[in-house]
Amino acid sequence: MSRLIHSNSGHIRSMQISNTQLFIFVEGKQSDPYFFAKVCKASLPDSIEFEISTAQQISGGAGGKEALISYFRCLRRKSALISFFEGKRTACIFILDKDIDDIKRKQLRSTHVIYTQYYDVQNYIFEHGDLVTGVAAAASIDPRKLHGVLGNSSEWCRRVSHLWRDWIALCFRLIEDGIRGEANYGAPSRIQTRNCGMTDTIALESLVRTLAQRTNISFDEMMRKVELSNKKIDRYFKTGQHHRIFKGKWFSLILADEVERIMTGQPHDCNGLAGRLPSTVAATINFNDPWIEYFKHRLCAVAAML
Repeated sequence: MSRLIHSNSGHIRSMQISNTQLFIFVEGKQSDPYFFAKVCKASLPDSIEFEISTAQQISGGAGGKEALISYFRCLRRKSALISFFEGKRTACIFILDKDIDDIKRKQLRSTHVIYTQYYDVQNYIFEHGDLVTGVAAAASIDPRKLHGVLGNSSEWCRRVSHLWRDWIALCFRLIEDGIRGEANYGAPSRIQTRNCGMTDTIALESLVRTLAQRTNISFDEMMRKVELSNKKIDRYFKTGQHHRIFKGKWFSLILADEVERIMTGQPHDCNGLAGRLPSTVAATINFNDPWIEYFKHRLCAVAAML
């Protein structure tokens, strides 16, 4: 069944004649609709009718953050972020992954735009979900085999994100120098011994040499630059802010590989495991825990305009 896609004007019209009061636009289709539907249900008064739409449902169906930003700007130009039509008031909210937009200083400023505090939605899923229950369901494993191995989800996130510290530093370095290369947030680490393993120092040195040659500087100078980035990364870790700089979508790759390591030689369902983990872990989240207050405050601020 094909999805319904409207032109910008058509979408505005459809919102005006809908019974829905609050329209929530989210980036992705894998985790975002479920996660933010649960966030909104836990945050908004029962009297508010809301609807979750993905970026792919906007004109063109390309999806992603840029589609949402373009539509937000369209609504802002038309003064349609809050609309009053035939006695009914509607409002729009755009929820965007922070990514590293704060570091690049390119975040939009509007009551109608909510950025995640963490890098993306999946940071919340793996930080606040029950890893043991989610993994056991996704991989068809007796949960008792995982207790004491995966540990507390928050501690697990901190531990494994630190394993990729050198990769994050390389990504930061290239961003700061305006270089497009192999080390970027769009790709998983290429310098780990395995996804759940430590840095492969030989792979790290080889990649740094490649980057140095590409930018016409010496290997030693590039290493000095990377070390400066490492110091910045360490400040995030020391203050417990690793989720701001670690891409949440990487967690499922690491967790799936860790399950492979734990279950070596034992029966389990490993096919497509990394792709299933965000959904099964998300289903274990308590959406009444204190972390939701960040979203609740911002959602209710717009809902109060209705």
